[in-house]
Amino acid sequence: MSPESVDVIIVGCGPVGAMAANFLGQQGLRTLIIEKETTAHGQSRAINADDETQRIFQAAGLMDLLGPDLHPCQRMAYVDDELRVLAEVDFAKVERPNGHAIGALFTQPRLEAALRKGFQRHASVSFWPGSEVESFVQDEDGVSVRVKELASGRTESVYARYLLACDGSHSSIRRRLGLALQGTTAQAHALAIAVGTTSEAPDFTYYPCGPERVGIATRTARDELRFDMVVRPGQDLEEVRRPEYVRKIISAFVDPATVTVKSVNVYAYHSRMAEKWRVGRVFLLGDAAHLMPPFLGQGLCSGLRDAANLTWKLAQVLGGGADDSLLDTYEVERRPHTAEMMRISDSLGHMLSSGGPLMSRARNAFIHLLYRLPVTGPFIREYRMKPNLFFSEGFMRGGRREGKDAAEGLLIPQPRVQRANGETLLLDDALGDGFAVITRPGATVEVQQGARELAEELGAPWVHLAPAARVDAGRSGELVDVEGRLGSWFAKHAADVVVVRPDRYVYGTADATTLSDLHGSLKGRIRPCTRRGGRVARRASSA
Repeated sequence: MSPESVDVIIVGCGPVGAMAANFLGQQGLRTLIIEKETTAHGQSRAINADDETQRIFQAAGLMDLLGPDLHPCQRMAYVDDELRVLAEVDFAKVERPNGHAIGALFTQPRLEAALRKGFQRHASVSFWPGSEVESFVQDEDGVSVRVKELASGRTESVYARYLLACDGSHSSIRRRLGLALQGTTAQAHALAIAVGTTSEAPDFTYYPCGPERVGIATRTARDELRFDMVVRPGQDLEEVRRPEYVRKIISAFVDPATVTVKSVNVYAYHSRMAEKWRVGRVFLLGDAAHLMPPFLGQGLCSGLRDAANLTWKLAQVLGGGADDSLLDTYEVERRPHTAEMMRISDSLGHMLSSGGPLMSRARNAFIHLLYRLPVTGPFIREYRMKPNLFFSEGFMRGGRREGKDAAEGLLIPQPRVQRANGETLLLDDALGDGFAVITRPGATVEVQQGARELAEELGAPWVHLAPAARVDAGRSGELVDVEGRLGSWFAKHAADVVVVRPDRYVYGTADATTLSDLHGSLKGRIRPCTRRGGRVARRASSA
């Protein structure tokens, strides 16, 4: 029997693998997911989806499935042991550049269930639970994978053009590739407690700053609360799991009699990254590629960014729209940002958890002082500690971002826009799921014609923006910039035209005098991409 053939094999069906499957299925790529477990993970681990992550969910068409279980964070407070506020962020007053709440909480089992339901929409995606990769061999055209069904012991071969290792921190694929994890591990431990509640109150997100408690306490859903507390040096890891200790932690925030303990876990913090994320036709994503402390809530968000970055490039290459070298930009773009998130998470964790009682109280007084000062207060209130995501180099005009004010490598803002029929929607929903070429309000006829020709060569839509004053008067093919934010963005970057990648990062901008140069920079690099599609990978009846 000849081996089954697919475009992409995904190893691991956690959130990152499931997210990758949603994107690949959306592009019609024949995708096979191999997962050791027969049921989804039942424990709540990750809890945070920032606005960039929610934009990724939106791009995959998942907001209808996920939205009801995303709990927007209204206010975040740094507090002492008596829950006195040291500093806080009111997210209602923070700008939303990506069109979503700055932070949304969730319970991981529900998130995973929605992601799995999501990829089941796509006929080209197949899921083999209860299976593992027994071996794999690469050649210049693809990867031959031997898959073992654990219950029966039966094996069969599947041939794929590419393989994505989304199999977590103990990745068997990474080990088989001989890739080392570099960095530090088990710097500290945390106690994670999830409790169920029948009440939607109280609704809080606290960062306790000690000295007795350090970590996070938050509502993650209308019926669940989560308490993650740093285990102090010298504490017995079994002792902190005991009901008496768990009750003590909970009672600082809610009456233990009003909630039901769902899970109690202890886990170690890591700051580690694989030495490289690509070996031939095999790629590492998520925890297989990097592990970071939880203090900024960016571990899972980073893995989902990996999936969003790599999958459109795979679709472009497999659809004949780009050369394989495009895939090299995955690690070039994602590694530096992940490293920066890891560094900030490390620093924040060290600041909040280091030192004894005296140092903790001094630190809390300092945080409160910074919050009240006119220079540092806005930094806290406006949540600037989380840096804006951008690429310094990669797939962009010139291959490298030139200057801190350059548009290349940035996420384009996502305000609401209006179609000619009066429908108002978020920008990404109006652009579709591929490349897009956009011209600013007031662009000349010549610029519009040049942008149209560029879009046709890319096989991408061309969109002309109309100014906010044209609300309810948009013409066919136009989008009205109802909030004026896109017009301001074009003015800030002195641009008439922008080319936006499928993941909504800016490839490049141009004015009337440089439009031909922008056009020329894409020639031969991006071509119209054929949507693929095909049968679902099947299991052989025997092997």
